[in-house]
Amino acid sequence: MLALLNGLVFLGLALLLGGAFARRWLTPGAPPAWLLGAGLGGLLLGWGGQVAVTLSALGMTAPGDVLDYLTDTTTGRALLTGLIGGLLLLAAELTVTPPGADAFPARHRWRPPATLTVSLGSALLLAWSAAGVGHGAGHGSWVRGLHAAHALAMSAWLGGVLALLRARPLSTALARRFTPVALSSVLVLTVTGLLMARAHLTGPAQWLGSLYGQVLLVKLALVALALGAAVLVRRAFAARRPQVRLTLAREALLLGAVLGVTAVLTTQSPPHGSAHPGHTARP
Repeated sequence: MLALLNGLVFLGLALLLGGAFARRWLTPGAPPAWLLGAGLGGLLLGWGGQVAVTLSALGMTAPGDVLDYLTDTTTGRALLTGLIGGLLLLAAELTVTPPGADAFPARHRWRPPATLTVSLGSALLLAWSAAGVGHGAGHGSWVRGLHAAHALAMSAWLGGVLALLRARPLSTALARRFTPVALSSVLVLTVTGLLMARAHLTGPAQWLGSLYGQVLLVKLALVALALGAAVLVRRAFAARRPQVRLTLAREALLLGAVLGVTAVLTTQSPPHGSAHPGHTARP
């Protein structure tokens, strides 16, 4: 149950954060706002379910207990601020009428809409708050920041891939626009992932000798496969192959598998017991 709830949170982050990124930079006006709303819905369901499971296990199910949990605990306050960030991000996107791709010339690409500051601040608030719900919360601001950056990078990667899948037409120029973002996301994921692994796993024996380490190895293998799929996508674009959408779909499925394995990973505490199982937001 906890893995499923965390999976909803990860999917919600990817749809909301990744969708907002795509609308602002990659495919203006797409994905539609309702898809970002679905992401916010995933956050509500996932985090709400986590609160219900936690309080039920403690025998605290009265409305006052829920309010006390949300306002008096670090995890509860992180949930509330995360939802505030998500609502502000969705509201900022709903108030903008994004230009069409043909009305978004390169010379104006870095001239942001009036609400860009609100969107950026809301996205950072959401990622920071989500990182405070899980493994990143028990290590201080530095590791929490790593988790937040990890979530943002994964959301941008998956959100961009999904936006390309929906794009009509799917042009080589669009793929080129996404390439530096994808490469940057992979770099951020690599650096933050290594630093977080060092924080959670203190020695080589813990990688193979703990369930947390073993599941993390599976996640890393899937990330490597997704990276390989991304290389195939770039080659398909370069060769103008007609099955480019199929290769994109494979990349998206592998990234979705990464989220699924990460949801399982969040139900395991690191070997040195630095976090509570089931509470995390690192996709």
